[in-house]
Amino acid sequence: MLFQVLALIATGASGAGFGQAAAQDPVRDLLGCRSVAEDAARLQCLDRRAAELAQRLERGDVTVSTRAEVAQVQAAQFGRSAPATIHSEPARQPATEPPRSIDTTIRSASRTADGKWVMILADGARWQQIDGRTLSQDPRAGMRLAIRRAAMGSFLANVAGQTAIRVRRLD
Repeated sequence: MLFQVLALIATGASGAGFGQAAAQDPVRDLLGCRSVAEDAARLQCLDRRAAELAQRLERGDVTVSTRAEVAQVQAAQFGRSAPATIHSEPARQPATEPPRSIDTTIRSASRTADGKWVMILADGARWQQIDGRTLSQDPRAGMRLAIRRAAMGSFLANVAGQTAIRVRRLD
């Protein structure tokens, strides 16, 4: 899934002066310098590869993210379709799973012309009711809202603990 890497390497981003291997995976190339036996040669390799990696970082060809940053972005992306990710290397530990649900508050709520609810969450995400269920208590600012993944890519929302309504993310 999106953002489940520690280093995302952009493909096709070969810069002038870089060898083919460096253009493909500069992080692995840098780490490969550890296997050079002779101290001076290892230091020279590390310096050269670190300089190449620094240039690629400055140009934006390489992006580095921590697992905490990945989890934060995944939570913000909840309910959106996500593009595929290029992984530079499989994670040694289990990948961060995208959230199955979110628990937040409603910033504001309004009705569409056909009577469906549109709710803006605390983080600014907009969700709209897509079924015809009626809530016993209208959504309003400050109410708790729990949204969870449901069958076949759909989402269910519980407003202040009421019966779930089917929703979709608008933005």
